[in-house]
Amino acid sequence: MKISADRIANIERSKIRKIFDRAPKNAINLGLGEIQFRTSKILIDYAKNILDNETLKYTPNGGLTELRQKIAEYYTINFDENVCVTVGAEEAIFATLFSHLNPNDEVLMPNPAFIVYDSIVKMLGGVSVKFDLDATNNFRINKKFFLQNISHKTKILILNNPSNPIGISFTNDEMDFIVNECEKRDILLIVDEIYRDLYLQNRPKSFLQMYENVIVISGLSKSHCMSGWRVGWCISQNAELIKPIIKSHQFICTCAPYLSQKVAIKALSLENTEIREKLRKNYDFARKFIEIKIPNLKIIEPNSAPYLFLKTDSDDMQLTEKLLQHGVIVMPGSIFGTNGKTFLRLNYGLEKNILQKGLEIIAKNI
Repeated sequence: MKISADRIANIERSKIRKIFDRAPKNAINLGLGEIQFRTSKILIDYAKNILDNETLKYTPNGGLTELRQKIAEYYTINFDENVCVTVGAEEAIFATLFSHLNPNDEVLMPNPAFIVYDSIVKMLGGVSVKFDLDATNNFRINKKFFLQNISHKTKILILNNPSNPIGISFTNDEMDFIVNECEKRDILLIVDEIYRDLYLQNRPKSFLQMYENVIVISGLSKSHCMSGWRVGWCISQNAELIKPIIKSHQFICTCAPYLSQKVAIKALSLENTEIREKLRKNYDFARKFIEIKIPNLKIIEPNSAPYLFLKTDSDDMQLTEKLLQHGVIVMPGSIFGTNGKTFLRLNYGLEKNILQKGLEIIAKNI
């Protein structure tokens, strides 16, 4: 008897998780896309008070009204049914694609990009089409590469802004170009903005107000160090795009956890200035360390945390394996797409003393 469904049988387990499976015990983690600081004590104490005084229960499928209002206020739009609260941003990505993608529909995405997009599209029977970001120009959008891959078959364009794995954001001109091309072809634009509040200087512009048929995805895992709380959302100017997502979300998980939603309301009333400042200091430290002690690694200048995308002179997979053997986890750029070959992704979102130790090991073994 064949156990698994065809839709999952050909989906490869995450290459990121495979690397972690091979990591030595107590390896220094500069690989996983997680901010490794504790959740704010204010939020932890707030959660304790809820546990002591409230009954944890189901919420409306789309999320608590107060939380949906808070999210909408952040983007300055009316809330109504424009927001769906999800179990993290990754569920928002899945539910959004599940709700809007038919088998054999084409989904355009950048190369390199967050690996989840491609896997979910394939799982749902869609066709991934990739356009190369321009590696000769700090991975900016090359209009020629983009237009060569978009067509009348393109149903959805999915982007990460700021980018994972690169850490850069689109310029205003690039955003205008993207929106114009989507409008001309009536393409649904999905933009994952989970890193938007981890800016190093200025908060990147959101796509939300630029196009009626855009769905923006985000959450609190990165901005408020709440990855284990699993709170994300999708939002659109066009409530008709969100309604089917709420329906799908209902049958995927009923609702996001009550406790996490209540804490998210509090989190959205707090600035994440302390987290951003720690990340900015870590970035300054890591950049200077690499420039002085590992000059053969070339940094693609980011404008959002927590990643450095580093150009190497070596095979990125072999280099990752070598560093793994010495107790440091980094991510090979090629797992994010063929255009990431010979690059490494390094996460500096952890305590500085651990970051320094990891960088020192890299410097000795590269």
